[in-house]
Amino acid sequence: MPKIIHIEMKRRQPARFIVRWDSGEELPFSPETVLRYQFAVEKEFSEEEFAVLCREDAIRRAKDQILKYLSIRPHSRKELLLKTLRKGYAAEEIEAALDDLEKVGLINDREFAGQFIRNEMLLRPCGTRLLKEKLLTKGVNREIVESLLSELCPPETQEAAIRHLTRKFWKANRRNDPKKRMERLIRHLQGKGFGWDLIQWVIEAEGLKKEIE
Repeated sequence: MPKIIHIEMKRRQPARFIVRWDSGEELPFSPETVLRYQFAVEKEFSEEEFAVLCREDAIRRAKDQILKYLSIRPHSRKELLLKTLRKGYAAEEIEAALDDLEKVGLINDREFAGQFIRNEMLLRPCGTRLLKEKLLTKGVNREIVESLLSELCPPETQEAAIRHLTRKFWKANRRNDPKKRMERLIRHLQGKGFGWDLIQWVIEAEGLKKEIE
């Protein structure tokens, strides 16, 4: 039966108790686990109880790590899983922690994706193709992404974005040869995730063809 032979508190963020067992193993435990199971020197646990409390505590510590990431910026569920895996937590424990946080609304991929789209369109206007690529890379479900892009990036929003980028680029490169400037503009807009039809439209709408004829 595992028995505690020493307890030492480490005042980190979050705080942890380092517990040494009669096997010689030292393990970190959260204050919540120490209080719940009334840890004390010489206290013994059955093998079954020890396994349960270790799993519960591992999930709690994984949850603490995830909350640290969320305090910095919003994340998708997949981002949180991958980051926490790199910290050495087991996938099963992370998934359980993510489930708990999802139930109380602290993790929500739809809200995350919606906020991401709004921020990108405000700070780094681009086409829906690029937005879709970024969100899929972050692990957001394809159906969620496509639904939100349809809702938050209607044609008029995309037209306004490409016009803004086109005017900004054309003005910044006004000293270049007009034909080269047009080639670079097209590559620039393609790199921003706009489709060819929309690129052709903005060139016509902004009257840029006249400048290279």
